[in-house]
Parts: sequence; C-alpha cells; structure tokens
Amino acid sequence: MTIQTVLIMAIMILFCTLQSLLCRKYSDHYPGDPNLASPVFTIFSGVIVAAISFLLCGTGIHISPVTLLLGILNGLALVVYNTCIIKASQTGPYSVLMIFSIAGAIVLPLLVARVIFGDHISLFKMICIAVVLVSVYLVSNKKEEERVTKKSFWIACLGLGISNGIYGTLLDCQQRLTGVSEKEEMVALTYTCAVLLSFVLLFTKEKKSAFLAMKQNRPSLLYLLGSALSIAAATHMLVGLIDKMDLSILYTFDSSSVLILSVLCSWIFFGEKLSFKNILGCVTMCAALICMSAFG
Repeated sequence: MTIQTVLIMAIMILFCTLQSLLCRKYSDHYPGDPNLASPVFTIFSGVIVAAISFLLCGTGIHISPVTLLLGILNGLALVVYNTCIIKASQTGPYSVLMIFSIAGAIVLPLLVARVIFGDHISLFKMICIAVVLVSVYLVSNKKEEERVTKKSFWIACLGLGISNGIYGTLLDCQQRLTGVSEKEEMVALTYTCAVLLSFVLLFTKEKKSAFLAMKQNRPSLLYLLGSALSIAAATHMLVGLIDKMDLSILYTFDSSSVLILSVLCSWIFFGEKLSFKNILGCVTMCAALICMSAFG
C-alpha cells in the first residue's frame, strides 16, 4: 500500500465514523415517529448522495447492463440493511447485531471473491479476522443487555449481515466485471434505487402521514445534511480503494475501525461508560488489525 492509499483509507474511516455519529444525532432530533426515521433518512440522504455521484460522473455518464443490474440489487440491499438494523436494535442486544453486521461486511465479500474470482486469503488473515469478530462483541457489549428471547431478532440479524455483505460484494463485483470507469454510476444507481424503494415503502405503510413524516426541524435537517455528505465522501473513497487494496484488509479495517472510533467518541462526547470488557475488545481488535496489515 502507498502512503496515499493509507491516507485515503484513514480519511474514509473518519467520514464513516462522522456519519455514524451524525446519524445518531439525527435520530435523536427527528421530529416524527421514531419508526419512520430510517426510511425518511434513506430518502433524503439517498437523494443527496445520488446527486453528488451523478455530478462526479460528469458529462460522460455510461451505464452498462451489468452496472445497472448490480446497482438496482445494491439499492435493495441497502434498504434491507436499514430495515433490519432498526428491527434488530428494537428486539435484541447491540453487541450481537454488530457481530452479524460486521461479520457479513467482511466474510461475505471475501467468500465470493474466493469462490467466484479465485482470490486467496491466508490462514493468518483468517485468524486475524476471527479475533476481530470476537473483539466486536467485547467492544460493543453492555452490562445492561438482556438475553435474546425473540426469534424476530435473529431473523433481523441474519438479514442485517447478509445485506451488509451483499452491499460490499456488489461494489467489488461491479469493478471486476466492468472496470473502474463506472464506479460513480454504480453508487448513483445504488442510492437512487434505495430512494425509490424507501419512498414506495413509506407511502405504502403510512398513506395518510407519509408527507408529515418527511417534515424536518432545523437540528434534524442539519444533522441529516452532514450525515449525507459524510456518506457520499466515504462511499466514493471506498469504491476508489477497492481496486487498489487487498479486499480483506480494506473491509476489515473499514468496519472494525469505525466501530472502535464510534465507541471512543461516544465515551468522549456522550459520556458513555466503558467497561473492562469494552477496553479489552478495543485493544485486541487494534492488535489484530496491526498484525493483519503488517504480517498478513
């Protein structure tokens, strides 16, 4: 990896973390029904990300049939992810849903790359990834978490992991099959499709109050705008790095580093307490990431 590549990845992780924190603040200030915050967020942020992506395409927009198909499928995966993460967070512990989410984001793209494209991943890297996933539980586990008793939680977690994995997998497959020339178009199609699907779902579910659900106050609008710009920046950095980095390192660092930074920011800015287990998880995760990048 070049210094430029490492710098871009570090900035991307910062934008991902910022997006996560701003999205949390948006949820806190959203003036409508909390259950409608996610589809409304997807609609507004998706419009902004898609618009920026089309602008980056310039006048030479080219969308092949493969990119069109993968973009539509990725938009569907994004909507399923947003739906499942809300359902999982409402019915079970945060630490468990994070394991499913991050495991899907890391394992599924690597599995597809190995089976379909013949990529190789060493045993050492697989061990490092396993340590990272155990650390995810330690980092995100809270003492007050209750035991999981609802079957719907496990279904939501499964959907969460699969959809998160599909999102990264399709971004990678699109570049392998068509080249990097259509990566901006891929992002634009993904978020355009997500906006349309979320719009249909919102108006199907809330026929009478759908327009009221779109209403924002000043704080929620500012957090929404900041989060959307962060998503756009992080996503385009991600698609720019896919063909320049080892996929296992890129997706592992992206998912786990954002979790660590989010936990630390919550501790610093929101006053959340960290247990010994949380601190231990941060240490073991950092150690696994360092070993993976240095010796993998």
